[in-house]
Amino acid sequence: MFASVVLYTWPVVALTFFKRHTPAIALILTVIVGYLVLPEIPGLDLPMLPPLDKTSIPVLICAASLVLFRAKSGAAVQPGWLPKHWIARLLILMLFAGSILTAATNTDALIYGPTFLQALRIRDGFSFVLITFTTILTLLLGRKLLASSQQHSQLLTVFAIAGGLYAFLALYEIRMSPQLNVMVYNFFPHEWQQHVRAGGFRPIVFLHHGLWLAIFFCMAMLAAFGAWRLPDRKKPALYLFAGIWILLTLALSNSLGGFVIAVLLLPTVVFLKQRTQLLCAALVAGLVLTYPALRGAGTIPVESIYETVLQIDENRAASLNFRLTNEDLILDKASERPLFGWGSFGRNFVFDDETGEPLTVPDGYWILVISRGGWVQYIAEFGLLCAPILLCFIHARRYRLDMPTSILALVLAANLIDLLPNATATPLTWLIAGALWGRLELRQEVAQDADTDQVSAKPGRGQLPHTRFPHSV
Repeated sequence: MFASVVLYTWPVVALTFFKRHTPAIALILTVIVGYLVLPEIPGLDLPMLPPLDKTSIPVLICAASLVLFRAKSGAAVQPGWLPKHWIARLLILMLFAGSILTAATNTDALIYGPTFLQALRIRDGFSFVLITFTTILTLLLGRKLLASSQQHSQLLTVFAIAGGLYAFLALYEIRMSPQLNVMVYNFFPHEWQQHVRAGGFRPIVFLHHGLWLAIFFCMAMLAAFGAWRLPDRKKPALYLFAGIWILLTLALSNSLGGFVIAVLLLPTVVFLKQRTQLLCAALVAGLVLTYPALRGAGTIPVESIYETVLQIDENRAASLNFRLTNEDLILDKASERPLFGWGSFGRNFVFDDETGEPLTVPDGYWILVISRGGWVQYIAEFGLLCAPILLCFIHARRYRLDMPTSILALVLAANLIDLLPNATATPLTWLIAGALWGRLELRQEVAQDADTDQVSAKPGRGQLPHTRFPHSV
């Protein structure tokens, strides 16, 4: 009961954020704090509408608040709701069209022994469209409100502060066992056995799983060290301490994947310049975008990866082998309907033909997307997440990108790596991607204005042309 009260009164908190802060800060607080503290309950699920849960409620109230308070606050934001970049618009169109076509190409029921999986109807396609819209609405709001370098810096700051505070709760659960969700909301959101590791505990706090918490700490740690490097920090030592504090908490959290990603990307954040940071982020984005093709062609050295993990921990190696085996089975089934996939309701899983028992338990977000919606949905969804990083690297000088943007790209890259073994695509993922799309759009305007100024009157050395979009809202 209390969990439902907290979930459905969150709009009041969000409205307070929008009354007291700029739309950019209010959006960041509503999405990040909502993700961290709201309960993982199913929420209200009306027919043909996306469920009202901790993922959808914050972003919907943000969109409504932006319309309600924009005129009152006088805040200037990016014009329109859709990105201006043609690649982003094409990917969004593919995403919505693919949802309809997935339903249209899966009108056959599937029968595996006693197991019956329903055929999809056109109205299921429209339901998929609404769910998709709710998902990418966070991206659209991020693009609209978080386009400037200053707003990227603010996003990194909130990430660092939220991670530092959340670490206290995680350390409590590492010592006392993951009980906070039970103590506050009176339920446990996942399987208890998965959170008992190496004679200790894997914390979960109020998230879906301990792995979700680990990748959040990884992203928050990178954001904290990145904020420490920014020249406009008044007390940089606090961000350095926050980064170390979060990293130590992550090391104690019994989640090897998130810790390995953090260790791999941390030197890039701390030591490299922004151009090299963007290069590293772009390499990750390119790998993730092409991962299904590389995986299907046998290019990814999964055996070598397995042997390496086996030398570290036998239990984690067994878990990795289980994931890889499941991915192979699902990938074989996905190849039977490569364009639009098998749809939802379990149709994309593999079942025993006689007993009807499921033979697969998919974990990676990539395999879920490509098996449900085929290559069309994969290219569209992962394109929206990966393409802004690639474009930031390609056009870094033209758009005059600086370090807050390059660090934000690395934070998103960390999340992209984790989407291969885990389904950790969250509102935070889409918010960062939207911020990067917005920065590209902003810098396009700067470049266009610069070309105009060069024709009319050449500016002095180091002088920036006027841009029509402000650096803060």
